[in-house]
Amino acid sequence: MGVKNEVPRCQSCEMPMDESKKFGTNADGGKSDDYCCYCWKKGKFTEPKKTFDAAVEFNIPFVLKAGTAKTEDEARSMIKKSMSKLKRWASA
Repeated sequence: MGVKNEVPRCQSCEMPMDESKKFGTNADGGKSDDYCCYCWKKGKFTEPKKTFDAAVEFNIPFVLKAGTAKTEDEARSMIKKSMSKLKRWASA
């Protein structure tokens, strides 16, 4: 059995980066392997003052739309659990 190739996910918002245009850019103009184009541009966070809780709240509608959770509270709990493991928020 082969290893399943997983789509990389942004280490700030967890968005799947399944197309090259979805990758953020580093200061040198190269693509970031860690962050998406919405979170990371030219080697910096696009919203450097964004808090973990604000990021969680921002993602609730996406989780509800995807049908992964049925209620906002369920979505919030799921997002907090998964996002707390991401590079940007692991020490938050």
